[in-house]
Amino acid sequence: MKEGTQRRKGAKFSWVLASLRLCVILFIAVQAEAQKSITDEILDDSNGTRLEIRSVFDPMPPTGYAPVRIVATNGSTQDSVWRFDFTSQTQEWRRNNTHGSSLSLPVPARSTQSALFLAPLAADYGDASGYRGNGHTFLVTLAEPVSRVFSSYDNRVSALPAIAISKTLADGSLDGLEDEVERRAKGASSYYGGSNVFGSRFSVADLPEDWLAFSGFDYVLLTDSEWQGLKPGTRNALLQWARLGGRLHFYVTSAGRAGLPTNDPSYSLGKIETQVWNGTKLMAREVVSRYWSLDKRVSQLMSDHAGKRDWELLKLLGERSFNSWQVVAFLVIFGILVGPVNLFVLAPSGRRHRLFITTPALSLGASLIMVGIILLQDGIGGIGARYVFINIEPGEATAYVMQKQTSRTGVLFGSGFEIKQPTLIEPLALPSSPWVKLKNSSESQPVNLTQNGATRGGNFFQSRAEQAQMIRAAISTRARLEVKPGATPDAPPILVSALGFTLEEMFYVDGNGTLWSLRSPLATGQKADLSKAEMNLLSDWYARRREASKMKELQNLLAQPRNHFFASAKSAPGFMQDTLSSIRWQQDEILVYGSVTPP
Repeated sequence: MKEGTQRRKGAKFSWVLASLRLCVILFIAVQAEAQKSITDEILDDSNGTRLEIRSVFDPMPPTGYAPVRIVATNGSTQDSVWRFDFTSQTQEWRRNNTHGSSLSLPVPARSTQSALFLAPLAADYGDASGYRGNGHTFLVTLAEPVSRVFSSYDNRVSALPAIAISKTLADGSLDGLEDEVERRAKGASSYYGGSNVFGSRFSVADLPEDWLAFSGFDYVLLTDSEWQGLKPGTRNALLQWARLGGRLHFYVTSAGRAGLPTNDPSYSLGKIETQVWNGTKLMAREVVSRYWSLDKRVSQLMSDHAGKRDWELLKLLGERSFNSWQVVAFLVIFGILVGPVNLFVLAPSGRRHRLFITTPALSLGASLIMVGIILLQDGIGGIGARYVFINIEPGEATAYVMQKQTSRTGVLFGSGFEIKQPTLIEPLALPSSPWVKLKNSSESQPVNLTQNGATRGGNFFQSRAEQAQMIRAAISTRARLEVKPGATPDAPPILVSALGFTLEEMFYVDGNGTLWSLRSPLATGQKADLSKAEMNLLSDWYARRREASKMKELQNLLAQPRNHFFASAKSAPGFMQDTLSSIRWQQDEILVYGSVTPP
């Protein structure tokens, strides 16, 4: 009878929690539907001081950066500096991940100033079902103590990747697409949270000229005419985003591709594809089916590395016992000293006043001993391993870097660091262990990150922990391999390195499809000593490195290898992204890939 009552109470409690969760998600969905801009209002009627904060994408992406346009009008007679403190927070009960950042905007008297703010977004770590809801808050300080708070909310279906859809495609089609998403979401699960977002709508005239503005999306959808109307800087930003793993889909009214980039299923780490539509309305069922349940970038952050401990970078850290028995032994000994020994030996009857001295002294001594043990066992700083993919495109004067890294730390006296290049750096969830704080489960520690200019802070790195990050960057460079034809048709081509670092191994596929391999390491300024090789040698070599990296994006690079090279290096200064200075990176695996302009 008692057990039946407990079961009924437990079922009732679970029903209450589910109801509360449903209410929160429905509230977020209603807010997202009603909120088209974060704010656009007059802050001071007497002088016309006004503020507009508007997201370029509606709603904001679930991860990465959200480009936000700010227009501030100072109607007063005094110069001022407006401070914008942005906080992105996931809407998970009992566990909220946050990412904070700030912007200072000088606004002279009687003037209007505008700015594009790339706001970092918090991913929904610890939720195995994928991303759901994000809340975004702007605390705007006009002049101390005058401040205002503005908020918006986003909510998405976890079965869809993050999609950005242009206004031309969305007009007349978005309602049908969202109805189809709702129909599929209800049919796919008995629990439905009420979100029917297909994608984030945008106007091409608003798109920024920075690839980071698109970093939170898996797909960007626009028409061929919209592409042709883009500014050159925005086109370049979209192509850079695609190089780093984005999928760029052009919707055209015929099979022609005039004025569009090459239709390429292996555009570096991303893809460029063409889809046909009637020029008026997208077919909802066909389009939603095209994207439903496709791979999402967010899965790399939450689940791809959080299964078994078989990731090569984690293995390079080695195994280490947490030694919990030492903590138990220390507490037992300390309890004996501060209890019976302290009470009957150090401060016996008649001398109890000594407790005011002995107890603090024992506590301080124990703390110092504990710190000493930790320092001796774990040391200061930490060790780590990195896997770096570098894609060099000399025609674009840019190198595209994707870097994954793991580290195990001892005692850290600081966890903040600076990133020299504009980058996207995101934590990765890891398999559960006593050292891991970020997991793909409800037991995960909340992720609280900050960004202030080039400085990153928060719990990217923590003392006595294992952590991992993924970094993407586009770096301006003139590095290249220069090629000239050999002296005879059968002679090897002449390759000269202008990369700035030494290649240990290299394979080059010329314009005829012939594979050449490097006989000895190639330093900058040297000519390559090449010999012919079979294509399966490159396939096997590349497969081993791709598997070790756990980078899904590398799987298609061998699809069109002509006039490209594949190489490995031990170090690549200027391309590898340094983070916390107290980490000793003991092993670096570097894979270099690039195009070579044929002679």
